[in-house]
Amino acid sequence: MTKQTESAVLSHSLATPVILLLIAACHLAYVPIAELRGMPILPPALTISTLLGGGYVIVAWMARRDCGFAPAVNVIVGENLGILAAGFLLGYPWADYLRPATVGIIALQLALAFAEIVRRQEADRPIVPATRLAWFVLACAVALVVYALLKPKGLWVPAATYYSAEIL
Repeated sequence: MTKQTESAVLSHSLATPVILLLIAACHLAYVPIAELRGMPILPPALTISTLLGGGYVIVAWMARRDCGFAPAVNVIVGENLGILAAGFLLGYPWADYLRPATVGIIALQLALAFAEIVRRQEADRPIVPATRLAWFVLACAVALVVYALLKPKGLWVPAATYYSAEIL
């Protein structure tokens, strides 16, 4: 094969869209995963999870056309930062309540980054965006581990919690 033919074949790799669809499936399976883990099913979290699942489906479709990696990175960064912020703001179990499939999603995000690194290396394209995504996902995974170990109370506690403690 010539260099151009190899690049054309590699640019239409199925790994990125498939991994993005698996992440979408994790989000769209919010109810069964929450029930399996014995967590409450929260309507706002279900809505957010459904929207993220739909977003990943759209990004997977874009990735199939070789223009979806940048939007995928944006969705991943926004999702991970949102989960971390909500977890530290609301307290310990909330990051898990909002995204019960965190372990699977983080693993798939890392798989996406590594698949994109390999694809870009084989096509002689810059790997910097994919390596930055891998480092970001690793940093988020470490932050979630710290969050689970420290079990913070949260920065924002509803006033009802204080009033109910005073009444008792």
